[in-house]
Amino acid sequence: MKNQKQKIRLQADKLLQDYIRAKHFGELCWVCGERPIICGHHFVSVKNSLALRYYLPNSIPICKQCHSLVHCQPHLVEPKICFKLGQEWYEDLMEVKRRGVKFNLEWITNRLEELRGLIKDITQYCI
Repeated sequence: MKNQKQKIRLQADKLLQDYIRAKHFGELCWVCGERPIICGHHFVSVKNSLALRYYLPNSIPICKQCHSLVHCQPHLVEPKICFKLGQEWYEDLMEVKRRGVKFNLEWITNRLEELRGLIKDITQYCI
């Protein structure tokens, strides 16, 4: 069962990043505003909240350089993100984190299916 859960989790992680890149294609980094978006950064880390792992407001579209910077010196980047997205956004993240989830195979499978649907919705307009 653990291997199946791990396999689905990895698929969902990849789809989340694919979704962020597709949804924000052509946009510039939400932190520096200078370079293209390359990934979605988990504002609240996966280590700190599994409930926020696939919660889209927790995935901040940023460039490669800002992603490296946020992991080395979060105090330089996180205030910019909070200022841009606001207090309500932050409080929403904290509420989802507080509620938590049962991070089991069923929950991850449901998130995977949701992400597949989101990707399908985006890509149908790109053809």
